[in-house]
Amino acid sequence: MDYKYHGIILGKIDISETDRIYAIYTLESGKIGALAKGVKKPNAKLASALEPITYSEIFIARNRGKGKITGAICVDNFSLVKRNLMTLERVFYIFRVLNQLITQEEKDEEIFNLLLNYLKTLNKLIGDGISDLKNDILAFGFIFKLLKKLGYGIQTEKCVSCSVKLASGENYFSAERGGVLCANCSRAEIKKIKISDDSVKLIRIFFQNKIENFSKIKAKKKTLDNLKSIANEALRWIG
Repeated sequence: MDYKYHGIILGKIDISETDRIYAIYTLESGKIGALAKGVKKPNAKLASALEPITYSEIFIARNRGKGKITGAICVDNFSLVKRNLMTLERVFYIFRVLNQLITQEEKDEEIFNLLLNYLKTLNKLIGDGISDLKNDILAFGFIFKLLKKLGYGIQTEKCVSCSVKLASGENYFSAERGGVLCANCSRAEIKKIKISDDSVKLIRIFFQNKIENFSKIKAKKKTLDNLKSIANEALRWIG
């Protein structure tokens, strides 16, 4: 029996001369893997609709083990994203984070829509002309929203140790504690990263807004570099 999925292709692995296994994030079942037979043959009909960074309707015959892809129709191929090398690096970083944090077949419509809206917003911005900074704002905005959705949201309103409202100035991020420490509490913490006031504000903005609105956000490179360090430390601790 064939099942219909709405899915975003995350990656592919060659397993024979003509066959591949695809990693797909679907609306209906979360992350799944599926086999496509003969997809590497010249003029294979399924190939274009199964390229990474493609949103497709996918038909899968499921019995035991991995399902077999029997058909696929491209809904959006995000062609501008695929042509932009600077952007591809960010997108595949996002896909690696998804693969790290999300287990197989856990349905989550919010995460699916978050990923889909990220790609749609990115594709539109490339058409309008996108900068490195704007690219990073979208990427890190996605990651922080994903962390929050999965229960790893970073506490940025109060010190995670003493619960006092955070003041501007010397604050630190602790991945183990899941948030920001005030200057006093940070003295007893060994594993910590200095977090700037602008980084704290930006994380709050990410949590409070839809990803489609991130194109309006402005940030300096040093703030985004700080956010990158914080995101990587959080992912390292989770993983």
